Amino acid sequence: MTSSCPSRQAQLRALVIALAVAWHGLAAAPSPKSISRAQFRHPVALEELDRWVGLLGEVGVETTRPELVDHLVSTGGALVAVRSALLAPVQPVFRLTGTGQGWGLFAYPDSFPDRLIVEGRTGGEDWAPLYRALEPDHAFLAPQLTYRRVRGVYDGHTDRPGRPYDNFARWVAREAFAAQPALAEVRVRFQRTHTLPPTQPADPKTTSRLKRVVRPEDL
Repeated sequence: MTSSCPSRQAQLRALVIALAVAWHGLAAAPSPKSISRAQFRHPVALEELDRWVGLLGEVGVETTRPELVDHLVSTGGALVAVRSALLAPVQPVFRLTGTGQGWGLFAYPDSFPDRLIVEGRTGGEDWAPLYRALEPDHAFLAPQLTYRRVRGVYDGHTDRPGRPYDNFARWVAREAFAAQPALAEVRVRFQRTHTLPPTQPADPKTTSRLKRVVRPEDL
């Protein structure tokens, strides 16, 4: 029994599919768009640097945190440049078809996660929780706030969220005032915690970030 060779059209189709998979795989690779020394001052980066200094030392590669940063900036910068050059020919196609990959998949575990918290109070009373992420007992607007397209607005991984976040806080406050007219203020913020491996004691410290306080007269 003999098998016929694939037609030229089939070969061309296979080549196009293979290139599409390769380019999208490269676009989805966990690689930043640029590398700078400032990125290595992030708390997560500092923890990872110390961890890798220890791991490398265990296999006989002695280095320090500054030396490792020097190597990562130079080598990583070169790899990012090569990746950008390989993706440059297809970026117009990505923009035209809306099929680009906007972020690296599974870049690194976030050991400093942020949790969205919405609180309200009347007069001079203490803040009472209306919504706390992952807490069913405080689930005001939970269907909307947990929707994936809404979550993209209140990205807690930036220190300068900009006007979209301010508008988001005002929208949340407007909904809270409508649901509970007695409220005098609504506060939207993030609570940052520090997640450690099971072998280490828990870190009880929390940090409040990106606080926005809205009053009815602000709307």
